[in-house]
Amino acid sequence: MIDSALDLIKQAEQNVQVPDSVDVLNKVFNFWEFSKARDESLTAKENGVFIHSGYSPIKEVSKLFSEKTDGETAWIFAGFGLGYAPVEFCKVNKDNLIFLIEPDPGFLFASWCCLDWTPVFDHEKCVIITDTSPEQIIALLENLKAIESTKIVTQNSQTKHQEQWFKNFFTLLERNKQKQNINENTFKKFSGLWLKNSAKNLQYFSSLSGINLYKDMLKEEIPAIVCAAGPTLETILPHLKELKNKAVIICVDTALRALLRYKIEPDFILLIDPQYYAACHIIGLKSPSSVLITESSVYPSVMRFDSRKTVLCESLFPLGKYFENKLLPEHSFGKITAGGSVSTSAWDFAKFIGAKKIYMAGLDLGYPENVTHIKGSTFEEKSHSTSSKLKSAENNLCSILFSAANEKSVNYKNETIITDSKMKLFAWWFESQLAKNPQTETFSLSDKSLKIPGMKTVSVNELLLLSDVKIKKEAAISDAEKNCSGFNQEEFSKALAELKAMLEDLYALSKKGLNLCNKILELPPTIAAQKASEEMSSLEKIDSQILNSQAKEVASLVFPTKTQLEEITQNQKKYDIPVLNAVSSSRIIYKELIKAIRQYQKYL
Repeated sequence: MIDSALDLIKQAEQNVQVPDSVDVLNKVFNFWEFSKARDESLTAKENGVFIHSGYSPIKEVSKLFSEKTDGETAWIFAGFGLGYAPVEFCKVNKDNLIFLIEPDPGFLFASWCCLDWTPVFDHEKCVIITDTSPEQIIALLENLKAIESTKIVTQNSQTKHQEQWFKNFFTLLERNKQKQNINENTFKKFSGLWLKNSAKNLQYFSSLSGINLYKDMLKEEIPAIVCAAGPTLETILPHLKELKNKAVIICVDTALRALLRYKIEPDFILLIDPQYYAACHIIGLKSPSSVLITESSVYPSVMRFDSRKTVLCESLFPLGKYFENKLLPEHSFGKITAGGSVSTSAWDFAKFIGAKKIYMAGLDLGYPENVTHIKGSTFEEKSHSTSSKLKSAENNLCSILFSAANEKSVNYKNETIITDSKMKLFAWWFESQLAKNPQTETFSLSDKSLKIPGMKTVSVNELLLLSDVKIKKEAAISDAEKNCSGFNQEEFSKALAELKAMLEDLYALSKKGLNLCNKILELPPTIAAQKASEEMSSLEKIDSQILNSQAKEVASLVFPTKTQLEEITQNQKKYDIPVLNAVSSSRIIYKELIKAIRQYQKYL
């Protein structure tokens, strides 16, 4: 097929007329049935169905791209047949980042042979992707920050040849967008709490080491067992004391109470959620032989947890990032990828310390056999302690199982399991990470959990046959902790003083900009417009100084999100003169920046 197609291309390069009878194309590319449309342009059918118009393929797509589009929007062409859509789009729009996705290289090559793709190849921001997994493409889109503002062009008839592949891709894309919406909504709701916690934790933050102490410490073949808090953890607990000699035990905060009930202190405990309810999972507990892995914005009581050692992962928020970037420029505390759940973070920490095999216990991501939580969990205990005659613990559990948001999926035995969209999002995270990290084998210790593609199952009995690595494990941890990765106290105090001074300067700049905007907008419109034109250079200078301030990134934690800012500016007073609307928008931004800085100054 390719040899015949190359002959066609060679003829074209030599300015020889490619046979316009579509017989040649039909012989070379037998997955399409080529013909001429009413307007004499080339069209084709696949399995008897037109993939382009039988009248005028160009008119069919050109009406979609007749006007120039927003340059900030990325366009994804998911399947494109002969290529009319991307070709016509590129004739009109030169500024957009575009992705052409065709999983089958043969179909991509065929499209290049059928049309003149010069407008596409001349496009400066064009990415053509073929023979690649959906997970890898999602990762690329994330890295290029092209998911948030994306326009998709697709057509069922042009994706039928790889229907399941495209279905998987669209599912992953939608889940990723959901994740971004969740992140923004969470940021909007909890940013003030994160700031308050971070400021209160500075006294601890300044003296603790980072998890990079343990980076790749498992040089030997020492596996890791991650204990999540799903119901099936109950079947693993009776064996966990013996398994502790055969692997590193990493426990999420929600599962710690269950482990301690069996007198098992894990090697590592993870708690990185800043909310108060997360701190409640370990209130009243102690694990003096464990290492607590946490983050600088957690609820302050977490920092007082009775453990052998507390270490920090790289900060997720601007205040912590400021000190790390300033005082640890060559390395951070060590990054744990946030996947939305402490279980995802625990898996990533296991990979971070060098485990080549990771066994997930209690990672159910659903309600196996209609059980919602492991016995003795914080949730179950709360259900019993708050139950009443009219609102029993059983009623609480039933309300979870029969929630309208629940969905049905399958476990590893292909039996039905109740789950929901949030847990399926976590399952997708694991699926994508497993695809990105094939060198790390991950297993589920229960076949009753939600099935995650790429994660196999293994029985506890198989783990019990593993070699005893207790001495090697303890030596690896001990050697790792001989290093030190914390801050220099004197430099930390100096950096804090500098931050306070920068925030004061940023406040003064914002106040100056706000006062100038107020003076302009207090004038009658025609005079105000003239004044705005005169003062525009002053406002631009203030904006430039703000943008160059190191403190602006720190203040961004409690500054409105992009969506919030759009809502605020939509509700502002509208002027008939454009320059006054620009000044009005600037005034809003100065106000919000002043508010954000005042919050920092209050807690610092």
